[in-house]
Amino acid sequence: MYKNIAFNFLIIIATAQLTSGQQNEPHIYVDSLGQVYVKANVPAYLFIEPESNANAKILIPSNDPKTNPMVFDGNGIHYLHTQDAITKQPINFKIYADGIAPKVSIRINKGLLMSSGKRFYVDEGSTAELVAKDNYSGVKSIFVSVDGSEFINSKTLTFDKGNDYRVKAFAIDNVGNIGDTSQFRVISAVNSILKINNIYFDINSNRLRPDSKIELNDFVQVLNEYPEIRIEIRAHTDSQGDAEYNLELSEKRAEAVVNYLIQKGIYDWRLTFKGYGDTMPINECSKGVNCSDEKHQENRRVEFKILPIK
Repeated sequence: MYKNIAFNFLIIIATAQLTSGQQNEPHIYVDSLGQVYVKANVPAYLFIEPESNANAKILIPSNDPKTNPMVFDGNGIHYLHTQDAITKQPINFKIYADGIAPKVSIRINKGLLMSSGKRFYVDEGSTAELVAKDNYSGVKSIFVSVDGSEFINSKTLTFDKGNDYRVKAFAIDNVGNIGDTSQFRVISAVNSILKINNIYFDINSNRLRPDSKIELNDFVQVLNEYPEIRIEIRAHTDSQGDAEYNLELSEKRAEAVVNYLIQKGIYDWRLTFKGYGDTMPINECSKGVNCSDEKHQENRRVEFKILPIK
């Protein structure tokens, strides 16, 4: 029968520095059950302190320096067979070599409208939790960055304004394995009216530009994930030019988006459209206000609204 480690372990190894500037991570971990985990493929010297002589540190597997350092090559369970230095009785130990880093996912706790893959549509004010899974030594920390900010040690997120959030996250386990950085998009809006980014038209035209179709193809995937959802496509122009012309142009642009979605296999009964012209600017650039083209571009947008399910 294999023992849980009842001795003190010492390990001499090289340490890994996190790119985020956090402190060095240890490469050995003993959990509450006494199970010992080490990082796979890291050279290590292991010592034990016998219960009968706490001051005597005995090198495992022997005092021959040529047998060290040891490398637990590969993920999984490894067994050490050694001998008590005084009683000469055999001692067996079980060590878990952990060579697999945690993987991070995101869970929307409040306000989820729909999602597809790593894209989430949520209400403004929604909250989320980052979740990491590690099958061996367990998760020690999760680090997150939102919209290019510095990575911080945190598991909770709040999307408190209408925005297209870019979330990056990675996790570290208890022996120092650093997981790959996962990326997520969380798109939030007031009253479930959400912007479809990067939808562009030629000037004074309702013809979709090729780069707009990339974003719409992703949107098709979302709609296929939720076949019961009905949506209204809403198009807006900036405040430049004649108001009546802008209203007509926005109507044609909204219809062009709907026609493209239908071509991609979305049933027409799931789609309606409406143009709002220049009547609903999202910034200060209303009629008669002098603004830069970048500011006007914010108002030249396509949105969608989730309609009640029948």
